[in-house]
Amino acid sequence: GIGGLTAGITTSCDAQEADNGDEDTEEDPYDNLPEEDESTHCSICLTYRQGPCRPYWRKVEACTKDNELKKEDEVEEGKEKEENWNGNSDEEQPDPPCLKYMLPWIECATGYRNLYNLIELDTNYTMGIADLEKEASMEACWAPSAEPTVDWSAWQAYVASHPEWKLPKRVTKNSDKPQVALWKTLGTEKDPELVEILASVPSKQGGGILECAYAVDQEGHVLGFSYGTKPSEAAQQAADESSSEEEAGEIELKIKLLPTHTRRIILAAAYTHPAQEGSTEEDSMESHIFKSRPMSLKKIG
Repeated sequence: GIGGLTAGITTSCDAQEADNGDEDTEEDPYDNLPEEDESTHCSICLTYRQGPCRPYWRKVEACTKDNELKKEDEVEEGKEKEENWNGNSDEEQPDPPCLKYMLPWIECATGYRNLYNLIELDTNYTMGIADLEKEASMEACWAPSAEPTVDWSAWQAYVASHPEWKLPKRVTKNSDKPQVALWKTLGTEKDPELVEILASVPSKQGGGILECAYAVDQEGHVLGFSYGTKPSEAAQQAADESSSEEEAGEIELKIKLLPTHTRRIILAAAYTHPAQEGSTEEDSMESHIFKSRPMSLKKIG
């Protein structure tokens, strides 16, 4: 299972705990957590329950939850939450009882920053993009003049400093089986190298307001995602005729290239439009998706 990935990794925190073994013989209450995770919508939980930092994260999650329950018994929950969210409380640091679990997790996460960038992109956006594309009422290509602009300088610098780089081999897909997440195809001996490039995506397109922008590689793996305007707010903006397309800005989309895997990228964006006349739902909006032509990393480099 995923937990097995960590077998060979020792953090300096582990070493420290081993040294202090004589003094602290207390049994760790979170050493034998059930393998099955509780269901959650918390995106950081879903991200760190995967990959090499899973064992450390699960202790953080279990400890935090237990201490929240303890706190609820002691304090009127409403008052305390209000205080924290207003920023009036000094107690914004993690609970001291969980600090000893936080440190090994932070160290692990820092050592695998790039891998967790990929895990987060996969976990948070893959399903959502698939649903968005399925439900979109229109899909089109940007006109070359209206395509997002990409700043390739970081990639060009990478290729200049890695003259041995070649376009990765094409992977042939055997079937329509759901593909394996990109991060799962990488080893965990070391953090993978990523190169971040930036694209600027128009926040309006043909009367539509940008809902989100994203980038995928040649196999559809998500390499970048940015939110624009929520569809509910876009409806309000559409009703508010004052904002014209001329004054529309752009949003920045950060794209993570994986030199050992990425052959080309496609940029895409969903724009929220008022639904066509004659549609039954009141105030209903529809989504139009625009995509760029595939951009080969070889041609750019």
